[in-house]
Amino acid sequence: MKSYFGKTKRVIMGVFAAVLMAAVMTVPVAVAEDDNMVGFSMSPMDQKIVLEPGDSYTSSLKIHNPGTHTTDVEYEISVEPFYVNDDYTTIFENVGNRGMMTNWITIDSPTTGTLKPNETAEIMFTINVPSDAPAGGQYATVLASSHSKGQSGDGVSPTIDEVRRIGHLIFAEIAGNTVRQGEIVDANVPSFLLSGNIAGTSAIKNTGNVHGVATYKLQVFPLFSDEEVYTNVEDPETHTILPDRTLYNETAWENTPTVGIFNVVYTVEFEGVTTQVSKMVIVCPVWLLFIIFFVIAAIIIWIVMRARGRKKTAKRAEAAKASE
Repeated sequence: MKSYFGKTKRVIMGVFAAVLMAAVMTVPVAVAEDDNMVGFSMSPMDQKIVLEPGDSYTSSLKIHNPGTHTTDVEYEISVEPFYVNDDYTTIFENVGNRGMMTNWITIDSPTTGTLKPNETAEIMFTINVPSDAPAGGQYATVLASSHSKGQSGDGVSPTIDEVRRIGHLIFAEIAGNTVRQGEIVDANVPSFLLSGNIAGTSAIKNTGNVHGVATYKLQVFPLFSDEEVYTNVEDPETHTILPDRTLYNETAWENTPTVGIFNVVYTVEFEGVTTQVSKMVIVCPVWLLFIIFFVIAAIIIWIVMRARGRKKTAKRAEAAKASE
């Protein structure tokens, strides 16, 4: 009896694998398309610096009117604190003493101006750190607010007055008694997907008093091969996590096939702490599950009918032998 059910199990698993592999060979891989977004731009968008109490630090950024339409752009420069809320959405608010740097920054260039199409302006600013500045992270943004004016590319139709704000984020570390530490609260890879992309998800909490950089690596291998079909190890995803905040993140293989069986390795690193998750992941859409269920049900019915047929044949043989 055990050997009989063992054979049945092997048949079912073999059919499952055969159907799944056949579907893998016939399903095309989707290609992601990038949207081309053009508008009032700024570079660089952020910078990370280490400052000593009493330091004076001067830097600059550039704002640019790409001139997609023949319109001038008026701009205004300001300084505001920035931080993130519990959902890790950027907020331009002073949270505790992390936004004190806002009061240390002065704009050395004109704070208003006009950019013609394809014109660029350089904005200079200086950070004067007080001698009694507390150690740890300080965060501020140099904001450029723009107003388009003039006419559209046809020279006749007026443009809509569009207000846009772009921020140059400053991540400053004030030297002194800084604490770099964090906790990887969660790291996971789902074992079964009906749809969507293979992805690793994680939650990292920064328990120090200065920002740190988290690194996310995802490697995907076919079930019976060591050759990667996807990896970002050479160029891993990174995110800066601010003090006292938890960042929830998803690192995905954007071109995951609709069907497949893969071995996935997901590695998360933050402030010297590393967590690695290795799992076999099955990607199987609902329609394929119905096909597999139908095939398995058909095999079970065939096995049962065959077993009954053998029993009937055996009984007939016994009856015939008894009648002799």
